[in-house]
Amino acid sequence: MMTNDCEKVIAKTGWGFCHCFIIGLCGMCAFAEACVLPIILLVVPFVACDLNLSATQVTTAYAMLTLGMAIGSFLFGLIIDANGRKGSIPLTMIVVFCATITLAFAQTIFLIYLSIFVLGLGSAGNNVVLRVYLIEFLPMKRRGFCLVLLDILGIIGYISTLGVTWLLIPSVIRLQNKRFRPNSWRVLVGLGGISNLIMACAASLLPASPRYLLYRRRKEEALTTLQQIYAINNSMHADTYSSGSLDNCVQPDEEDEGDRDNLVKVIQRCCAKSYKRIQDICERPFRYVTMLGICMGFLQFPGIVWVALWNTQLLQEMGNFNKMSKKNSTCIIDIQNLVLEFLHNCQEVNTDRFKVLLYLSLSYILAEILLLAGIDVIRRKIVLVSSGLIGAIACFALLFTVNNVVQIVLSLIILASYAIGRTTTSILLLENYFTGVRGTIIGLSRILPYLIGSATKYFVNIYCLPSILIMSGILMSTAVAGSRMPDLTRLPMQE
Repeated sequence: MMTNDCEKVIAKTGWGFCHCFIIGLCGMCAFAEACVLPIILLVVPFVACDLNLSATQVTTAYAMLTLGMAIGSFLFGLIIDANGRKGSIPLTMIVVFCATITLAFAQTIFLIYLSIFVLGLGSAGNNVVLRVYLIEFLPMKRRGFCLVLLDILGIIGYISTLGVTWLLIPSVIRLQNKRFRPNSWRVLVGLGGISNLIMACAASLLPASPRYLLYRRRKEEALTTLQQIYAINNSMHADTYSSGSLDNCVQPDEEDEGDRDNLVKVIQRCCAKSYKRIQDICERPFRYVTMLGICMGFLQFPGIVWVALWNTQLLQEMGNFNKMSKKNSTCIIDIQNLVLEFLHNCQEVNTDRFKVLLYLSLSYILAEILLLAGIDVIRRKIVLVSSGLIGAIACFALLFTVNNVVQIVLSLIILASYAIGRTTTSILLLENYFTGVRGTIIGLSRILPYLIGSATKYFVNIYCLPSILIMSGILMSTAVAGSRMPDLTRLPMQE
């Protein structure tokens, strides 16, 4: 059931510096996490040059990253529902840092695969934890705005890393007298991990989630946290905060915690509770919403990085196809070309690929800014359905134009529609589940898309026309599935 009790309690803390601090710190954590993936994406071709990897080994490296993200999102989704949100934020960022440092010193293909896999664990886990943690502090009138702001900061981190890497790579591969230094990719990887270590330390300043504390029947701690937020926001003494009754805010965990001295029993109990949570979201009244959420997650399986890469190669292939149409050329999207063509060869960077990817990715920021303005004004489902329809129409229009400018504009619309749909889907899912299973459902909804994304790394070799139709189907189907989701815009979250 939905209850206004929690919303009233959170609203009484006011809105001020404390909320801004929490949102800003979570945003910087998202920024740091988003900086790592583009670096891994771009340095793997350099790893291939340095260690003489085959194209299959390069593809396997990317597949290991996505496989790690599938496991990491589900694993940390279970962990935060079992042990809390706050402590998991620095944990995921330390995992990312350790993985990048290990990768920077890796000399064998096994250690490279393992490092990239662990990096996927931490990165996807951090993405889940931040969203679940943040939404539990926000009043209902600002939930959408703040979660979109979190995605904006993540995308800014992704785009800024692309730009910085584009500037650094020419000097990285030619350090002394223009001699080729392929092993200098290790410096870039190490730099990407440092920001995560810094933010892992800063995340210790975050307060614990009051909703989760109430779920764990730690009423005094929850009240203390709410009083601190109130005092900072309003420059008032904490004792003047009047919360009313917290008893009906969140349904507490009624299960006995039992003896914590026996590690085996603790693990068994944790697994049993995790299984119970999965059962809860797969039974009424959540079964239908869970099926929709998993379906919508599956439909968005490429992810913003790979959608941008697809669009980049699509534009370049369509341009080549139009120029060489008289020679019966074919327009093909190949997964190996998506990642390996950042280099013409081991001593020359493909600057055109960098430019196109960077400029197209700017549409993500524009899309999120538009969403920022309307997510709490327009209902979530209207935003989701509209973006899906617009993106699908842009895909079909792309089939009937050969003008380069029009193709670029349509590509920007497609990427923007995808970004809006992805962010809105995440918000809808977070709002429709109660505190005890919120992490579990987000993690569960991301298993299938990451697994599909990992598998497709091996066999994606598709003509341009079918790839455009598939993208159109993804956008349209997400809109249709989203139209059936319960919409809690400006309403209390499920509790």
